[in-house]
Amino acid sequence: MKKKNTELSAKLNSKTTISPLALKNELNALSNEDLFIRISNMDEDERRKVWTLLDDDKCAKILEDSGSPLVWFLEMTTKKESNIITIMDEEKATDLLSTLDEEKRRMIMELSGKDFQKRLRYSSDEVGSIMSDDFIILDRNTTVKEAFETIREEAEGKDNIRTVFLTEEDGGLYGEVDLLDILRSEGETPLAFVATTSFPYVSANAKLSKTLEWIKDYNLSSFPVIDEEGKTIGAVTRKSLMDTVEREMEEDYRKLASVGEDNNMGVISSMKARLPWLFVLLGLGMLVSSAIGFLSSLAVGLVMVFSFQSLILDMTGNSGTQTLAVAVRALSGRELNTKEKLGMLRKESTAGLLSGLILGLGALAVLFPYIYLRSGNGVAYSILLSLCIAISLLLAMTLSNTIGAIIPLVMEKIGVDPAVASGPLITTLNDLLGAFSYYTLVFLVLKKLFHF
Repeated sequence: MKKKNTELSAKLNSKTTISPLALKNELNALSNEDLFIRISNMDEDERRKVWTLLDDDKCAKILEDSGSPLVWFLEMTTKKESNIITIMDEEKATDLLSTLDEEKRRMIMELSGKDFQKRLRYSSDEVGSIMSDDFIILDRNTTVKEAFETIREEAEGKDNIRTVFLTEEDGGLYGEVDLLDILRSEGETPLAFVATTSFPYVSANAKLSKTLEWIKDYNLSSFPVIDEEGKTIGAVTRKSLMDTVEREMEEDYRKLASVGEDNNMGVISSMKARLPWLFVLLGLGMLVSSAIGFLSSLAVGLVMVFSFQSLILDMTGNSGTQTLAVAVRALSGRELNTKEKLGMLRKESTAGLLSGLILGLGALAVLFPYIYLRSGNGVAYSILLSLCIAISLLLAMTLSNTIGAIIPLVMEKIGVDPAVASGPLITTLNDLLGAFSYYTLVFLVLKKLFHF
């Protein structure tokens, strides 16, 4: 890494013939981890050159990951600072701005635009954090002719002009009018005459997860965003809202797999992100192995019993993981009330019961002849072992589905991210459930009851 940094420093200090464009492409092609390490080993002059060459999103990510972003932030140009602050995580951007002196903060806020200034007031899980000023708003008494002139002036740089929002004299939201309706109306007609006053809008403080539920019912490209006083302060597009929720769901699935945000991470950083959870799983795996070792001792002497352990554990694990994914997705999409949570729990438990019943019957039909031909222990032994496997599948899958739905709900209740904490627990409990149900049945039925 030291040699690579020396080569990069030489390029930054014009000691090679590399062009600025080639150097820019080379820098932006590096992973965020590589960039962070190399920038940490540079002097101030070299870093200043890097900041001018790096894309804004790369700079923002590096600052977000830095333990002391202020020093690096102040090495950039004011224009670069304002660009970066608008694409940083809102919470981290607010923290960074709070460390600046008043004059510097004012300059950056002025350059960052009103859109960013408004969004900073809201947390990342509120609609206000993704609203934009990509809309046109007019007084309801504006005539069609006047509206044309205003739309023509303001349309440049705006994509969302299909719908025009209208306000009352006090600035409160009055209604909306479709651009086609304006085109079809006479020039002196007030927009209020062709407007719709019954239409969906959303509060800037509304939760993104809840907003998604009702926004699906409307075939509209954008929705006005109002503040506490009912005044229009922005707009949110259907696409931006859906993209935001999709990103949150994708993040939950990465957490579920305990891999973190892996897209731009180098090998070492990726390994560091995964190793803590792998050590936790190793410890839990040792506990499970010890428990299974004890349970399997109950079936000592019944050699063929051990052949079907993996079948029980795999099916239990698959079923529980499916339920966990459904539960985490439901919780990340919106906030469920008590009735909805109980409904999800009942549905998943029933699904586990029916799945276990069907798979158990299928296993019974297939495994009986197989065990009979392979074991040589007769019909009774073959039937009883097949029944133990079938009943174990039924019990374990029912319990696995139930627990797979309960654990995320409990985690959410105690304030722990269900996606992060549920995976390792489900893996452990599924193995224990499968092994316990299987070996306990085998012990009670084959050993104690029929003395095989």
